[in-house]
Amino acid sequence: MKRWFLAATGIAALLAGALLAGGVASAEEGSVSVSGTGVIAAQGDGLAHLHGRMVFKGAARAAVLLVKDDAGDASVDVSGYGEHIELPDGTDVYFGFHGQATVMGSNVHVVVVGDDIRFRAAGRGRAYLKGQGQYWVNGIGPFPWPTAGGESSF
Repeated sequence: MKRWFLAATGIAALLAGALLAGGVASAEEGSVSVSGTGVIAAQGDGLAHLHGRMVFKGAARAAVLLVKDDAGDASVDVSGYGEHIELPDGTDVYFGFHGQATVMGSNVHVVVVGDDIRFRAAGRGRAYLKGQGQYWVNGIGPFPWPTAGGESSF
């Protein structure tokens, strides 16, 4: 059990470094871009990375959830099953996440990797989706999640 936890901690640190530090700079082939302030909703399996000023409400059945507050003003409420650790850079990581999360902040990153991901985020920011599922922007959709990854503004 301890070996699994250490391996998972290492993976979370790599994910946090790769996804949270630099963010997603540009859309990849097969992506859809929508500009403006609004709402993005999605459901599926894979990876979702949201960054910006937002109110995020989501759930997952079997996932890793990462939350990083770049502005220091976020409110984070997580319920359900799983283990929580805080990385040295302040990123909160929830392993074996099976539950619900609400995150509100002016400059936050929310990353969910796993199965049966469902979320709704309102505000202004970017969302990167990769896997299999559907998403809606400002009530328009559904659009498929790009299997190669794709970025969308909300």
